[in-house]
Amino acid sequence: MKKAKAKENVKANAKAKVTYAPFEVADYLDSEEAIAEYLSLAARDENPGVLLKALGDVAKARGMAEVAKASGLGRESLYKTLAPGAKPRFETIATIMRALNVGFSIESRLPVRGKKARAR
Repeated sequence: MKKAKAKENVKANAKAKVTYAPFEVADYLDSEEAIAEYLSLAARDENPGVLLKALGDVAKARGMAEVAKASGLGRESLYKTLAPGAKPRFETIATIMRALNVGFSIESRLPVRGKKARAR
C-alpha cells in the first residue's frame, strides 16, 4: 500500500506545472560596487547593445523617472535610447551616465612596458 501511494505522489508531482519568475537584473543592482562592476563588464563586450542593456538595467534599479529627470530626457526618450537596436549618440550616453553617477575609465589592453623601453 505504501508503494502505491508513493507512485501516486510521483505521478502527481510529475504532472505539477513548474513556473518561474522572470529574472530581473535590476533587482540585484543594490550597491554602487555592483552597479560599477556590472557596467564595467558590459562595456568590455564587443556588442554595444550589451552596454545599452546594462545602462537600462541600472536605470530601472535607480528608477527610470528619476534618471530621466536627472538626464534632462523624457522618460519615453530614455526607454527608446536604451532599447535593443538603438543607436544613441555618444553625448546622450554620456548624459545618461552622468545622471546615473557613473563614468568611463580607460585602460590599455597592451602589456605595460618597463621604464627601460621609454628611454630616449
